[in-house]
Amino acid sequence: MRRVVVARLLVVPCLVLAVSCANPVGPTSSATLDQFIQALRQQGLTVSVAGQISPEVNRFFSVPAHQVRANDAQVNAFVYPSAQDAATEAAAISADAQPSPTARVTWVSTPRFYRQGALIALYVGCSAEIVQALQATVGAPLAVGPTPCGPA
Repeated sequence: MRRVVVARLLVVPCLVLAVSCANPVGPTSSATLDQFIQALRQQGLTVSVAGQISPEVNRFFSVPAHQVRANDAQVNAFVYPSAQDAATEAAAISADAQPSPTARVTWVSTPRFYRQGALIALYVGCSAEIVQALQATVGAPLAVGPTPCGPA
């Protein structure tokens, strides 16, 4: 009887430790990107990944931009090692959707920045279907630029 109690006392903490430490730094960037893509697909969009833009090229975020094709539009997904890292960079985005105090962008259409967890998404466009899918997937935009959308 005593051996069973001792075994149970050892097994339960080991299981708790194994589960809680399975991924101590949070989701991997590929898991976060995969979840984002799957969530957009669940909104009825046709989604694929077209490539990456390095931080040296985009110059306003410290991580690459994953070029996500959603229907005929592009959504840039910036995946960070942690939600805190994403929040830190998202804090630099101005209310008029300028991504950084050191980078001024002349947008060709209406920019919208979204953030959820370790992900920042940027959509520059006016498709109501894309905007609705993004809002259903990652919530309301944290910044929307002043560039107006033309008539539908």
